[in-house]
Amino acid sequence: MGFFRNTIALAFVATLLFYFATVGEMQENQQWIVIGIMVVLGLVFILSGTPDFELPAQPIVESKTVEAVSASSSEAVSKEDAETTPSEPTKTMSLKERKAAKILAAQQAQQAAMAATNDDKEVPMDVLPIVEVETVHVADEYVVEVSPESVEEADIQATVKERASRHSEIRARIETRRRSQMADIRASTSRMWEENVVREDLVAVLQNEGHGLSVLDEPLNPEPGHIYGATFIRIDDQRILKYRSQLDVGFEAVASTQDAPEPALPELPPLIGPDGKPLPLPDLPSPSGALAALKMEMDED
Repeated sequence: MGFFRNTIALAFVATLLFYFATVGEMQENQQWIVIGIMVVLGLVFILSGTPDFELPAQPIVESKTVEAVSASSSEAVSKEDAETTPSEPTKTMSLKERKAAKILAAQQAQQAAMAATNDDKEVPMDVLPIVEVETVHVADEYVVEVSPESVEEADIQATVKERASRHSEIRARIETRRRSQMADIRASTSRMWEENVVREDLVAVLQNEGHGLSVLDEPLNPEPGHIYGATFIRIDDQRILKYRSQLDVGFEAVASTQDAPEPALPELPPLIGPDGKPLPLPDLPSPSGALAALKMEMDED
């Protein structure tokens, strides 16, 4: 049987390779014939692999009922022995029947174990602790009253604040631009002065050997322990003064000048009316008046 199946498999593979190699040259009828041959070979290969034999005879396994050995002891339960006795004469069993017998035996063993467990004494449950709930505070109701006047005033304040912030930003940009322009003007002016003024590089002249100039040091004996900077000054055609000054002295802390507090202004005398009595205070402006003032400010800007 194995040789026959191998022969069928080789024939199927050869036919498949032949079909792939000559599929472009064959006609439609020839292609269908080759496909039919491959289908027949495949069916023969599949059907020839079905086994035809019977399993060896095995006795039927049955489990007896489980008996409890000790009824007084609730914690220890003896193991039960299952005895197998042939109920019928030995006969041939299939694989399916053997699996069913094993499943039945396992179920019976599980039921016996559950019955033994139910005989044990019930374990009392632990007493749950009592949880005390603290006093719950309910939030009070908060009511916000909104009136048209308050909404209008809030809008006016927001608009004024926005315009003030915008104006401050514009002023800051203008000031920055002016500062940069002034810096450029000053830099260009100083650069122009330096280009027009003719200066002599005395350091380069003194570095040349045989310069023929006499250098006068001032002071002759500088005080040690300081940092000195040298400044060269031409006195005439033959003499140059080398003045050494201390760089770490001469700095003074500038005291911060604070403006003196302005004297308090005297209180204005009360306004006297024609009848000799002081005039009352004017009424507060209404929201519409504040809105009109804002409009006037916007028109002025």
